[in-house]
Amino acid sequence: MSSKSGKLLKEIANIIIIIIIAYAITEGIQLIARQALKVETPFVVVASSSMEPTLNIGDMLVVQGANPRELKVGDIVVFKPPSPYWKGIPWVHRIVEIRVINNDIKFKTKGDANAFPDPFWISEEEIIGKVVFRIPYIGLVSLTLKGWTIPAILAIILLSIAITLYSKE
Repeated sequence: MSSKSGKLLKEIANIIIIIIIAYAITEGIQLIARQALKVETPFVVVASSSMEPTLNIGDMLVVQGANPRELKVGDIVVFKPPSPYWKGIPWVHRIVEIRVINNDIKFKTKGDANAFPDPFWISEEEIIGKVVFRIPYIGLVSLTLKGWTIPAILAIILLSIAITLYSKE
C-alpha cells in the first residue's frame, strides 16, 4: 500500500469515527432530554410556516411532557393529528379552545399563520408535549440533511470499500 493511499484511508477512518462519535453524543443528549423533560420527543424542528411569525421554519423546539389537564388556551403544543392527517410527522400549533366532554379533554388547535383552526379536535392521548423553548433556525441543518442521511452513509461505505480495494493493488 502506498503512503498516499494509506493517508487517504486514515483520513476516511477518522471521518467515520467523528461521525460515529457525533451520532453517539446526539443519542446521549436525546436520552438525557427524554428523561429530564418526561417526553418521548424532546426536540422538534419546525418544518412549515403555519406558526409564523412566532415560530419559523428551521427553529428547534424543546418540548416538555405535559399533563393535558394543565394545558391552557394559548399554549403551543406538539401533537399527533388524527387520521387522515397523521403522516408520521408531529404538528406544532397553538391551543385555541378546550372542551371537557364526559371527563374527556379535547383541544382545538390552530397555526398562528393559518386563517382557520385545524379541522379536528385533539384528544389527550394525541398530545406529545408543550413547547417550552425555541432555538431559532438551528434546525435548518437538520431539515437540509434529512433526505441526504442514507445516501451519505452509503457513499462513505462505498468509498471506503473502493479505497480498501485500491490500496491492496
